[in-house]
Amino acid sequence: MSGIVFLVLACFASGVLSDIDSPGCGLNDVGFDYSTLPKVTRKRIIGGQIATPHSFPWMVALEHRGIFTCAGSLLKGSSNRWFILTAAHCLHDTIVTDWKIRLGAHDLSIKEQSTEFIDVKAMMSHPLFKPLKLEHDTALLELERAPRINRPEISFGCVTGNVTVPGETCYVIGWGTTSEESAPSDMLQVVEKPVMSQSSCRNIYGSNDFHEASMICAGFPEGGKDSCRYDSGGPLMCYRNGRMEIIGTVSWGFGCGQPNYPAVYASAAGAIQWIVATINAQ
Repeated sequence: MSGIVFLVLACFASGVLSDIDSPGCGLNDVGFDYSTLPKVTRKRIIGGQIATPHSFPWMVALEHRGIFTCAGSLLKGSSNRWFILTAAHCLHDTIVTDWKIRLGAHDLSIKEQSTEFIDVKAMMSHPLFKPLKLEHDTALLELERAPRINRPEISFGCVTGNVTVPGETCYVIGWGTTSEESAPSDMLQVVEKPVMSQSSCRNIYGSNDFHEASMICAGFPEGGKDSCRYDSGGPLMCYRNGRMEIIGTVSWGFGCGQPNYPAVYASAAGAIQWIVATINAQ
């Protein structure tokens, strides 16, 4: 990408067409209050904290041939169809039978009673996805069957097409590495990050690498709090209207938590019409 070596973060407006807004989305049943999450702290996912178990019940782990590789978010489609929102680069050069989805997890190192594994029926990447430039880095996996959502550990997320607000504190969750050299985290972590303006991201990465129509970025100028390897496909979320709303998915960055190099996310607003049309197709 224009001479810059990027670390890809993986193992290697309201209305029908602007929001995925199924009743009950973006909430939890374990009593966790999202308003208690940190807003602008700087304590040194990287620089985060262990999430309250099952407080983000739409979060899933993607296993490629039995190995945890990426993350994603459970979405509710039409006609009892269920989907996982993730990063297109996670699926690149793979086939459907390579994948299994782990729902209801908190600690990936143990066999939890809340965990459910579901096979993938179909996978599709955004039609404008460019693997080399990571433009439109959004994908969907359709589940082979419906998950058991009549329990607190598994529920579905909201995806919003509303534009992001620079400076708004949002949150990333993941089982990714807690430093550039470490192994993935066993337990789900959460970190807060301010959304940056599109012009600031473009100034940092250049217009050849930062594609404003399909990307957003978030991070602190001093670094130290970030998503990292194995976090790809996980949600970037903002607490709005009493619930968590997904505004992007983890895509790429220059290292992890480096000063002046915020992580870049595939924009939900840039993909919302394709997401809605795909999960509601008959």
